[in-house]
Amino acid sequence: MARAARQMSKPPPPRYKIVERDGRLLTIDTWADQPSIVPGRHRADPIAAGDGIGAPLVAALFRVRDAQGRRLLTTSPNWDRKGPRVIALSPKGERRIAALGLLSIGLMLVVVLAALIDPDWLLPVVVVAVVLAGAMSSSRTSWVTRWLDSLGAETPP
Repeated sequence: MARAARQMSKPPPPRYKIVERDGRLLTIDTWADQPSIVPGRHRADPIAAGDGIGAPLVAALFRVRDAQGRRLLTTSPNWDRKGPRVIALSPKGERRIAALGLLSIGLMLVVVLAALIDPDWLLPVVVVAVVLAGAMSSSRTSWVTRWLDSLGAETPP
């Protein structure tokens, strides 16, 4: 099976140029007359000291910000009746999402640890959770939409 030949890209210009002057080799830095190129610094997302324990979780999950520096949450019509939309999170909304994330992580850890200790109880709990999720599916989206409305302001598309 023949593979198509790929064209090689042109290499970038070298930084240093070697020239001969008066029988001597000189090295010329071609970048010296240009402003120095500093590679992009990947700074951590700024987190204020009083943001609480869930702030790194929110910073990791919501990296996109608007012009005012607020974190942006994009919703889906699967779980938001007004979706899809973009919500600019208020500081209170960020704290609420952080609390929900920490609660979810804690709950999952408890379930995993309990399943490791005694796996027999896991099946009834999963069955009850699935039945409750199916029963609440119609009212769930309106509840989630109200909760999302309380997190911040909807941004224009």
